[in-house]
Amino acid sequence: MRLTDAEVETIAQSFLAARYGARVLESFPLRLPETLADGYRVQERTIALDGRPIVGWKVAMIRPDLRPALGSDRICGPIFAGPVHRLPEGGAATVGIHAGGFAALEAEFAAVFACDLEPDANGFTPATIAAALSGLHAGAEIASSPLPSLNDIGPLAVICDQGNNSGGVVGPELPDWQTAAPASLTSKVFIDGAIVGEGSAAVIPGGPLGSLRFLAEHLAGRGRRLKAGDIVLTGMTTGAHTVVPGSTGRIQFSGVADCDLSVVAFGPTGP
Repeated sequence: MRLTDAEVETIAQSFLAARYGARVLESFPLRLPETLADGYRVQERTIALDGRPIVGWKVAMIRPDLRPALGSDRICGPIFAGPVHRLPEGGAATVGIHAGGFAALEAEFAAVFACDLEPDANGFTPATIAAALSGLHAGAEIASSPLPSLNDIGPLAVICDQGNNSGGVVGPELPDWQTAAPASLTSKVFIDGAIVGEGSAAVIPGGPLGSLRFLAEHLAGRGRRLKAGDIVLTGMTTGAHTVVPGSTGRIQFSGVADCDLSVVAFGPTGP
């Protein structure tokens, strides 16, 4: 059954109030959407209520067994201005999470757009997308929500709460990203000094450009588009690694400087 407008409003307001109040949600508000379309209705309402400018998007894969019923292999969520850390030479940043909720650090390839992305005669092709980028960077997503069970509930819940995003890191640009084999663009994550995950651009179906193509086509269906200056976190490459306030993380990508992240709790004023 489709969510009513009143239900969409309540779900969006519940997540935003918990985020800005630094409160934990014990359960999903009201009832879970049954379709991606309803989930994105909640997301759009959240974007409108939040009011901060969108500076980019995150993309995530849907579990294979859920894809046929949902009709997609990926989802997305907005990245708002504020909790984005730019470390073009590597270095350190302090990142915020929702203490007591869901919180994880993920190594992701971060695409940065130099110009608005427009389709060519064949739509959003890899060549068109690559030409619109200023570069592909080492990056990280700060995945966090005031609802501890958000990821366990599944992608429909994740869509409703900003795609489970609470910030991101855009690190150094990767050399030769346009010509390098995806498997050679490697990534690692360390938590509290111990390596917890390894991967590469080959983990992402279609590579980072495949994620960008999905996102461009999806946003076009919502009357949105990718714009100059936007960043896109193209999907986790090493898994999602749990963090708590006081954790330290490091993302390490081949050929560029590392980024070190200190994890703190958001205060009641939110991100």
